[in-house]
Amino acid sequence: MFKKQMNQVLSAYKKRAREMAGGCEKVFVAGSGGVDSSLVAAILTSEFDPDNVVVLFRNLQSDPKHLKDITDLQKALGFHLIYIDMESGYKDGIRQCAEQFEESGLLWFTEEECLSGGLPEINAYASLRSRFITPWAGFISKMIDGGGGRIYGTGNAEEDGLLRYFDKFGDGAVDNNILDGLTKCEVRQFLLYFAKLYPGHDVFRRIAEKTPSADLQGNGDRHNDEDELTSWAHKRGYDRLFLSYGDTKQEGNIAWALKKDMEFGVITGKRRDWSKDRLKKEFRFSEEELQLILFIREEELKTRHKVLRPPGFCREILRKINLVD
Repeated sequence: MFKKQMNQVLSAYKKRAREMAGGCEKVFVAGSGGVDSSLVAAILTSEFDPDNVVVLFRNLQSDPKHLKDITDLQKALGFHLIYIDMESGYKDGIRQCAEQFEESGLLWFTEEECLSGGLPEINAYASLRSRFITPWAGFISKMIDGGGGRIYGTGNAEEDGLLRYFDKFGDGAVDNNILDGLTKCEVRQFLLYFAKLYPGHDVFRRIAEKTPSADLQGNGDRHNDEDELTSWAHKRGYDRLFLSYGDTKQEGNIAWALKKDMEFGVITGKRRDWSKDRLKKEFRFSEEELQLILFIREEELKTRHKVLRPPGFCREILRKINLVD
């Protein structure tokens, strides 16, 4: 939780936002209408002139409430809002791909079949939806700043630091990540501070209290972060878990795990290999807490590739086995 007054917090974030711009005068963020991207947009418009901040909202069967929220946010903050309807391009690409899968004898599942049947191939559609924005983010960020440009990331500490709940080449394809040290609860509280700075604009409170939702399945909040993470945990046998980011007043159990790892190294640190029994004996964690730590350990290891250099066949190895000079 924050230890200083919010005006001091904002001052620190404005300075860091300027540093992350790398000399760019106009900056870019993809705005979903969610709490994280909305906070980034607010920080940027606090440091840069609103005329120098561009936010992109992409419609891809997105819940209409998100467009309303990002539009209301634009009215309050004054940034440039770019709206692109990507629905036709998405559907046309899917249609062409399906036709050629059939011609090639490859097994194809429609998005509707994946959703209704709970098929893992739904991840392919979700990934495509996330990655659809990537080329446009790169294009717009460079177009507004003389071919340079910076894409500001929107992942918080729990999502990006532990769970890596993002698509590597979708919402993870960014130049920086200014929120990567904040818990979801802190992001919400930070956004509520802007409600005080912009009285009469209820949009800040409305967004701060939203259900965290990736909205990548065309079914609104039914595809939300906490339910999806919880379903993954249950499928792996962690049946007592319900993953939570908390709310505007209290942090959830994911933040609890993040802080326990920072303090004791039970997930990524020196005690990452300790058994469940040893953790229970040493720290007296409850069964639910133990399941939480073990699940996040698995998820962190599984998603580590998203932040590491892609594996290759480096020159040093080639020289060692005498394939090249």
